[in-house]
Amino acid sequence: MTDTPTSPTVWRRWLAFELTRLRKEAGLEQKDVAKALRCTVTKVSYLENAERPVVLRDLDEVLLPLYKVPEDRWPSYLEAAKSSRQKGWWERYGADAIPEWLSLYIGLEQGAEQLRIYDAQLITGVLQTEDYAHAIVRRGTAELTEEQIARRVEFRTSRRAVLTRDPDPLRLWVVLDEAALRRVVGSRAIMRDQLNQLADAADQAKITLQVLPFHHGAHPGMQGPFTILDFPWPADPGVVYIEHRSGAFYLEEPAEIKAHTVAFEHLCAHALRPDESVTMIREVAKEYL
Repeated sequence: MTDTPTSPTVWRRWLAFELTRLRKEAGLEQKDVAKALRCTVTKVSYLENAERPVVLRDLDEVLLPLYKVPEDRWPSYLEAAKSSRQKGWWERYGADAIPEWLSLYIGLEQGAEQLRIYDAQLITGVLQTEDYAHAIVRRGTAELTEEQIARRVEFRTSRRAVLTRDPDPLRLWVVLDEAALRRVVGSRAIMRDQLNQLADAADQAKITLQVLPFHHGAHPGMQGPFTILDFPWPADPGVVYIEHRSGAFYLEEPAEIKAHTVAFEHLCAHALRPDESVTMIREVAKEYL
């Protein structure tokens, strides 16, 4: 592994990819592994799909010897297994603040190397100010108490830490439709503060912002927003995340990832250049005075 993920979700994902690779290189099928572990093929499938963390004892006593992994490489796998069983900071908020389908995304987001995002109606989550996030949560369809709103807002704003992650901050490339700048969320004062902070964020070395203005007409993002998550090892093709009102789609087939990658590249080409985009964001912010 060339870089170190900082999320148990991503550790589990890396280990799943490695166990699949090692099994295939050893010329074994899942049924062979199930026999060695004295479990079902379904359990092996869960391990290789990152749906279940690996038990350290299974890894140490069965899988690594079975796959003939050199013993000097065992510590890397054992440490990954330990890390994959830890709790992510977001799990303390509970299902009332973060449903299970979103918890998975946050785990991937917090350990990703790069996010490429197209948003059409609102400012991207990790770039939202507290007041903007509060207005979004309050206007949602869920019937929430003030305490629940406060917890959801706290959770949303805590996600921003990934942008200053030490030692390797998240690389973020966002294309925003002009509508996200023009739609007044909360109040004009909240929008002015949000857009100014958005423009300031573009000063960070690993954050790139582009705006897709109305006058550029039709574009590949008209089917809706999406996020492409890239991870810190070459063998992982990444994940495409598409959220809907009551859940999300996680697309992992190569053709699906390629289609969205091509769409994002075209969106970048249609949008204003990064420097032009920041200028536009600041100009729109002034309109909220």
